[in-house]
Amino acid sequence: MVDRPRPRSRVDTLATSHGGVAVIAVQGVRLEKIHLCVTLSIFELLVVRVVSHQYSCVAAVIYRPSSAVVTALFFSELSGVLDRIATFVEPVLLVGDVNIHLEAPTNANTAQFVDVLAAHGLASRVMSATHDLGGILDVVASRDDLPSPDVDVLDVGLSDHRLLRWSSSLTRPAPVYVTTTGRQ
Repeated sequence: MVDRPRPRSRVDTLATSHGGVAVIAVQGVRLEKIHLCVTLSIFELLVVRVVSHQYSCVAAVIYRPSSAVVTALFFSELSGVLDRIATFVEPVLLVGDVNIHLEAPTNANTAQFVDVLAAHGLASRVMSATHDLGGILDVVASRDDLPSPDVDVLDVGLSDHRLLRWSSSLTRPAPVYVTTTGRQ
């Protein structure tokens, strides 16, 4: 398990901070926390390399509270994170609770979110409601040039959001070698 607990709102208290993001894997799967060295103010982020044998992928787990107004800063911060993780060789997944109604393509926030994903070669793979009140508020996005994972949306009774479960092929793309010649 790798986690990023929500920081306390005040340092002078021992009160519970409630929340954060985590990645949990079965035995035999190794998780490595990746530090992107970014400062975020709109959403929480945990980036993890998931390794199984010789295969791996990078998962960026985000949580944007529904109380946080969707602003240009959110899209700027998200784009900055995606700029950094797009440089990894492994397949990349963006997963989490974005609290944007992804089922409403004409919504301005939805359109901008989908545009940011597309600009980084990602596409959302969730096709059914992820919340008690309906709507697709959670995302599993993967590279659009790789096979799309089938995402199961399960009600396990723990939250007003559903559990998203999917399988991913953790194959690492073959390196591309280029031979060049030149003069000294």
